[in-house]
Amino acid sequence: MILLDTSACVDYLNGNKELKNAIEDQEDLIHITSITIYEMNMGFERTRRKISEKRYKQLYKPWLEFINNMEIFPLGYKEAERAAKIYDLLESQGERIDDNDILIAGIMLTNGIKKIITRNINHFERIEGINIIKY
Repeated sequence: MILLDTSACVDYLNGNKELKNAIEDQEDLIHITSITIYEMNMGFERTRRKISEKRYKQLYKPWLEFINNMEIFPLGYKEAERAAKIYDLLESQGERIDDNDILIAGIMLTNGIKKIITRNINHFERIEGINIIKY
């Protein structure tokens, strides 16, 4: 299994060809987390408020179609516990990253997912056990 980070989901909606090629090159199934759902919906709501309802609909419908067949991994107790350990390790090394990325990593590693497609390489490369697929 491979996880798509929020940055990759944004790039997908923006028509990034390198990302689309990277996704097509994968043999494993692509999935996302509930954290990515949260982050994407924050952006959609901001678009609705700051830009227009029309633009919101132009983005939201393709998003729903894109994630329709993906498994969405939730943040449960075990995932949150794993994320807290990742947070503590990174903080002890002076390597703190965004909390949402730590939560995504906790979800990934708890569910045995080792690969992530992301543009946010600087954050995820600090977490042991995660392999980054670049595009």
